Amino acid sequence: MQYNRYTVALSTTLLSSFFFFSGCNLTDQDTSILTEKTKAYSQDFAKSFEGTGKVVVEEFSDVECPACRRFAPTYEQLKKAFKTNKNVEFRYNHFPLEQIHKYAYAGSLAVECARLVGGETAREEFLQLAFTEKKLSIDFYRNARKNPTLHFSPKQQEEFLKCFNEKKTDPIIKNHKQEGVKRNLRGTPTLYINGEEYKGSRDYDTLFLEINSKLQ
Repeated sequence: MQYNRYTVALSTTLLSSFFFFSGCNLTDQDTSILTEKTKAYSQDFAKSFEGTGKVVVEEFSDVECPACRRFAPTYEQLKKAFKTNKNVEFRYNHFPLEQIHKYAYAGSLAVECARLVGGETAREEFLQLAFTEKKLSIDFYRNARKNPTLHFSPKQQEEFLKCFNEKKTDPIIKNHKQEGVKRNLRGTPTLYINGEEYKGSRDYDTLFLEINSKLQ
């Protein structure tokens, strides 16, 4: 591992940035869907990466979660920083907290429909549109297909609308949520690095160094 300006930042960052990250959490009343299997599952998952030098960064997120919105720029910045490194993989997972966020599930459907129609770039652009919208609604998700940011052709707009109305991406969302339930997720955003839940500071420098330290 090469040391750079981020190494210099480590000493000051670690001393100044230990704090509890306030996210979007399920209430005690809404935890009936959660299981007790998370410890064994996470340990097995982490072992599969021992000694490989590969780093997998996973985020479980909710489109309607204010904390997810605040963290989004940092996550995207990290993806760009490691974009050319084939040993680092970023995975975005949907975990809509439907009990407390009315339009989170629909937002997840829409984000994945954008990906199916326009690829990963369209997914990221649509997610950014949702995070910057102050008043989410079903109509917003439907009409966002016309936003010039997405560069969707008329045909792509039709494909998106059909996908969203018919909930074609529902299996993807269910799969992501089932994965979160296995890990006993209680809120968003939740980060995993090589299968282990990351509970440290969420600032860019600290996360960069955490990922970089595993590339050995």
